[in-house]
This record gives sequence, structure tokens and C-alpha cells, in this order.
Amino acid sequence: MSEPLLSESSNQPKEDQVLPFADAPSIVRAHQKDSYFESVIRSKLLEVTQIFTGQRFVHTHPEELTVAAKALYLATTTLTGSRTLGEEYADLFYVTRSGKKLPKLAQRIGFILSYAILPYLVTRLIRKYFKRSNVDEDDGDEDDQEGKPKTWSSFLSRLTYTSVIDSLMSLHLAIFYLKGSYYNISKRLFGLRYSFGHTVNRNEAASNGGYELLGGLILAQLAFKLSNLIKDIHFTKLPEPHTSTDQEKDSEHRRAQFSAIPHAHASTAPRIDLSNEELLPYIPSASRNCMLCLDPMKDPCCATCGHIFCWSCISNWARENPECPLCRQDLTEQALLPLR
Repeated sequence: MSEPLLSESSNQPKEDQVLPFADAPSIVRAHQKDSYFESVIRSKLLEVTQIFTGQRFVHTHPEELTVAAKALYLATTTLTGSRTLGEEYADLFYVTRSGKKLPKLAQRIGFILSYAILPYLVTRLIRKYFKRSNVDEDDGDEDDQEGKPKTWSSFLSRLTYTSVIDSLMSLHLAIFYLKGSYYNISKRLFGLRYSFGHTVNRNEAASNGGYELLGGLILAQLAFKLSNLIKDIHFTKLPEPHTSTDQEKDSEHRRAQFSAIPHAHASTAPRIDLSNEELLPYIPSASRNCMLCLDPMKDPCCATCGHIFCWSCISNWARENPECPLCRQDLTEQALLPLR
């Protein structure tokens, strides 16, 4: 039986003990357990929030509730110096990069903020920037009016904030599978590394195995995606310069096309409000309320299953839950059909 490295009365390591770093399989098991308990806390938090604020707030703020659940779980465990349920399950505890000391309070606070709150803030800022960039491209900018091809802008237009973040996360995950050190970027930044709470014999180390092959496959996949992206950009033909008359016509045509499409971010005022009975009279009066916000639908759109919702309500829902909230059929934001 393995000898424990943690004292029975606390999570402090015993004196004069070598702290062996945890391997990748044990860290993954602990993370899976913690993800499960975070989801349980989130579901309970949704129920409590729905009681005090109503169904509409829950459906319009899913990301904020997820962040609150993560922060609450870590505040009651890591922040107080205790182990999470996943860490207790795999018998892990945090040590510094050298493995000789326990992390200080400032390190634990920084990890919680960067893990639970910082990704949400960064995602909101990047999403806002890309939305504004899309509107500027559709309206036409100075480079287009001068007839100059924008190679850098055409490159950025092929990238989305989700693809960039996903690629970075995949790269970090591949490094973890190869070295087995830091599972989260936040833990790498603040030097929180896992160590076993017991001695590991050779049989246990051999049975755990490793994920080196999986890390190599992820790196190969990223290299393949990058080569395809470079190839597509290299063989893309740049547009020939237009005359000023042609540019004005193209700009007006793009503006007309953009104004005809009901983008949720293009204007704060809805283009179609079903509280007006004269708009879309083919929709019965009993079916003119959105099932998510319970108000008359604004800019109504139809899902692939046939259910109708507000554009903003169902688009926000589809980003977090790719299924219809009523019938649970598969649903993506790109498949939504605006009604006219």
C-alpha cells in the first residue's frame, strides 16, 4: 500500500518528503470529476436564479451563470486552501513549480480569477471587436474606396475568435499530453502544479500509462489545419482595382444587401415587433410570444424544427446549447431562418 505524503490533520505535506509530480491520467481524472461537480452547481444555481429573476434572465445570461458556478466552486475549495472533490478523488494537491512548497494565497486568487472570470471577459471583448469589424467591412472602408486590396484584412476575415481560441487551447492541451504538467493555461501562468499525496510505486506508474501519442496527434492536426489555411490564402486571387464609379456602385449594393438582413448587432431597435398585429399576420395571435423571453417576438426567426423565437433569444441560446429549447433537436445559429 502506498505511503501517504499528506498529514492526517491537514493538507500540508509531511516534512522531509519528496513530492512526486502527478501524471497526466491522474490529472485528467481529477479534472473530469471537478467538471461534473461544476455542472451540478450550475444547474442548482440556475434553479435558484430562476426563482428570484424569472426564466428570461436565465436564458439571456447563460455565460454569466456558468462563470458564477465555476467561481463559487473554486472559492469554497481552492481559495480556502482545501482540495476540490476531484483532487481528493485522485489524491492530488497543489505545489509550486519546484514542487517543494504549497502555493500562496495570491497565486490561488490569481488562478481563480484567470480561470473563471478572465476567459469570459476576453471572449466578450473579442466577440464585440469582430462584430464591429464585420459591420465596418460591410459598410465599406477607406481601403476599399481607394481600390487597394487588403491582404491582411482578407487573412483576418478567415479567422474567427472561436477558431483562434480553440487552436490555442488545442496547442496547450497537446503540450500537457506530452509533458503532463499543467492542464489549464491559468495554472501554468500562476505556477500551480499537481503533486501526488502518496508515494507512487512502479506498478501504479506503469498502469497509469501516458497520453504522449494523443498529444502528437493533436499537434499533427494543428499542423494540417495551418497548412491548409496558408494554402488557401496563398492561392486566393486578389481583386483587381476598380474605377471610382464601380466602387461607388459596389459600396451602395453592399449597403443595400446589409440593410435587408436583420443582424442582431446592426441596430438596437428591432426591425419587426410582433406586438404590432399588422406585422406578419400569418402568425396566430396565440403564437406571437417568444417561449424564451415570454414577450412578443422581435425579429422572429424559425429553427430547423419549426419553432419560432426572437432572434436575440434563440441566437444566444444556440451559442451555449446547440439544441432547440422546446424539442431538443439539433440547432446551430447558422441554421436560423429570419421570418419576413
